[in-house]
Amino acid sequence: MILSRVAKGVVKGAATKLEQRPAEAPQSLPDIVFTLAEAIRFFYSETLGKWHLLDLPRAILFSIMDKSKKTVPMECGVRSDCVQLKDPELLKELYELKKCLTRTMLFSKKSFRVFLFAAGFSKEDVLFRKKRARLLKPAFTVIRDKESNCLFVFIRGTQSIRDTLTDAIGAPVSFSPYIYIDGELKKNMVSGHGHRGMVAAAGWIKKHCTPILLDELRKNKDYQIKVVGHSLGGGTAALLTYMLREVKQFSSCTSASVSSELSEFGKAFIISVINDLDVVPTLSAYSVDGFIREVLKPVLPT
Repeated sequence: MILSRVAKGVVKGAATKLEQRPAEAPQSLPDIVFTLAEAIRFFYSETLGKWHLLDLPRAILFSIMDKSKKTVPMECGVRSDCVQLKDPELLKELYELKKCLTRTMLFSKKSFRVFLFAAGFSKEDVLFRKKRARLLKPAFTVIRDKESNCLFVFIRGTQSIRDTLTDAIGAPVSFSPYIYIDGELKKNMVSGHGHRGMVAAAGWIKKHCTPILLDELRKNKDYQIKVVGHSLGGGTAALLTYMLREVKQFSSCTSASVSSELSEFGKAFIISVINDLDVVPTLSAYSVDGFIREVLKPVLPT
């Protein structure tokens, strides 16, 4: 009985510490241990702790067999308000966006040497690089593109176990970024939540890249900053974009992954591109929960 009470006290105390921990990249071994414990606890609470082991596979199977769902090409084929884009300026913008996305995929999927060659960069263009991912510390690089007068922050997608663990630390945390308005730093009127692992990763990247970006902007005042990423890098890029807007000199463009409130607010400076039926951009504990309930509604107990 005494041991049971002690065990419960230890578990409760550990849970309290996990809840009170800030969303930051680990700096020591105890930080890593607590972060991993948090990932395990969150994963269990949102899977076996909530649903039967076979519920999610059943929901996916039912969804695959559903013949009524429509894809984007199917929608365009039946709707009368879909038109072909012909405006030269818009086509040019889409071409630049495609070029940016291609470079992002190259950074995530290819070796760094191949990425530089295929993307048209040289070693002299590389301003900073973290080539190895750590827990809550994804690989990224800062590159100067003289052709487009841009400073790119490329954030790599999920490639290693450490990246997967960063993905797994998905508990929502409060995220209320600050922005510059009329020369003053003010708290954003719109607050929301962000992916805990990505919030920590974005904060860590900001700490390393901000001095470099500011230094380059002082030398090249006409340069813009674009923060881009794929998969894990895409969500981190969106959160980093919000954080960089706390610095007066920055203006950014990237892909997105935040709560609906912040997503609406970020439409003016964030671009998110989803490849047709790709499930990752909309994957979260909340969406999976809703998906299972909706698909298995006829068979789930009320």
